[in-house]
Amino acid sequence: MKKKISIICGGPSMEYEVSLSSAKSFLKHIDKDKYIPYIFYISKERTTTFFKPKSNNKIEIPSKNDLKDLFEELPKLKNMYMNILSVHGEFGEDGTLQNILEYFHLPFTGSNSKSSTLCMNKYRTGELVARSLSNETVMVPHTKIFKLKELFNSYKLTKDICIKPNSKGSSIGVYLIKTNDALKKAFKELKKDFSLNAKFIVQPLIDYDIEVSCGCLEKKDDDFIELPPIEIIPKNSDFFNYKAKYSKGESKEITPPKHISLKLSKQISKLAIDIHKLLHCNLYSRSDFLIKGNIIYYLETNTLPGMTATSLVPQEANAIGINFTQLIDFLIENS
Repeated sequence: MKKKISIICGGPSMEYEVSLSSAKSFLKHIDKDKYIPYIFYISKERTTTFFKPKSNNKIEIPSKNDLKDLFEELPKLKNMYMNILSVHGEFGEDGTLQNILEYFHLPFTGSNSKSSTLCMNKYRTGELVARSLSNETVMVPHTKIFKLKELFNSYKLTKDICIKPNSKGSSIGVYLIKTNDALKKAFKELKKDFSLNAKFIVQPLIDYDIEVSCGCLEKKDDDFIELPPIEIIPKNSDFFNYKAKYSKGESKEITPPKHISLKLSKQISKLAIDIHKLLHCNLYSRSDFLIKGNIIYYLETNTLPGMTATSLVPQEANAIGINFTQLIDFLIENS
């Protein structure tokens, strides 16, 4: 008998479109011989609807008249074998949605609410990795945290820096700053989308050779499938920004990495698993790094990484013979 699966998508965050892209990929590639997929759509206003999609290739966005209160629709998920989480950023990755599903005893893919909340806090996760895993070859950039208003009212630029929101994904709100004029320009842009009390972290710009990301897959028996890192080469930007991540042709990804040794590549794969364990993640995660020589700089960990067919974790899995349909099956059956 086929198992009923819901794909929970949408949400109120700036990553709404990314969420829908991941959900469409789940819908397209899920094994229809094993599962019957449903959509649990969350609007930007957090109203919801639950429906069986008419097509395997697209998600019809419901009209406002079809949307109901979240807690009115949630009981419909009790008949699901598993609920695939495809809500990125605020509400979906910060532990809020996970906490709601845990309260109603509904099964879901990915990390629990506690780990999700932790990993959305870049400053805190950096502290933990620095304290527990750093050594002569694994480092965390020196990090300070400010409210947005503090950062731009009192911060004195003495060296090149990177500023980023403490709790956002997809490189939203990330700026590389080399001049005071650039700092002023960044503030002008950021205050359009962020509260003046929003927290941002400041790190020195790292002189690095390559940027890599590395996921890992955790089985039900607590064993792991080690994934190879993926080398990221943005084509038209200084770093792997939002456009480079989600616009076709804006970046080149190579897995396993071409410009580091196999030994270092394996070290990164093992480090990704160690970080996953340290942060008490579940099922799968993806950590991002900068590499300079033999030094690995840890940046952050994603508990719900993007899951389109061309996203980083699916590419890494494909490199070891796990296609996207098999990867979805793994996520469902090991949750």
